[in-house]
Amino acid sequence: MDFLINESQLRIILQEQDQSRMSDYMKELYSFTSNLVTKVKKTFGLNLKLLLTWGASVGGLVMPLDNFIRTGRFELTEEQMTLILVGVACTYFYENSKELKKILIKINEEGLEDVFKEVLVKSKNLKKSFLRFLSSINVTLGSSLDLITYSFLIPIIADIAYLGKGEVDMQTTAMIVAKRLVASGVVTVGQIALTDTIKKILKRFE
Repeated sequence: MDFLINESQLRIILQEQDQSRMSDYMKELYSFTSNLVTKVKKTFGLNLKLLLTWGASVGGLVMPLDNFIRTGRFELTEEQMTLILVGVACTYFYENSKELKKILIKINEEGLEDVFKEVLVKSKNLKKSFLRFLSSINVTLGSSLDLITYSFLIPIIADIAYLGKGEVDMQTTAMIVAKRLVASGVVTVGQIALTDTIKKILKRFE
């Protein structure tokens, strides 16, 4: 038996598929962080499991830097790229810690100080751009760590904006997206706060 659906119903179905894909994005970001932690443990003997606490957020900040390194003029081994990326991640999530100091020593031993500084500057520019965007939609964060915690949004802002073009109202869309992201199990932001932030993103691109 064939079932006919109207255009509005079709858009809702497609929208739900996109929202499900966002949950997959979160798992991909977490997996990226998990792989970094595993590699740095295996290669350099450093235990950075605490990064997994903010797994998707770390991935949101560091994954674009991985692309920056791979598409740039750098000639680094996989191990060296891993060291640079965890160095940047620990600068934000392990600030003034013994782990960060150990990584910086390893970076110096590998002669990667200049590369690390360049990638770190890139990360700071990315962070500033993200902060300006959040400010433009009136999202107020209490601390620098709050900003970093929301970094998982960086790679999916365009996808969130796309969802706002459907026929489902903005509040409903924001609630569904936030629920999917929180349900992924790798996001540390609460659903209510995340719903409010996503609604503001949708309104920004309305």
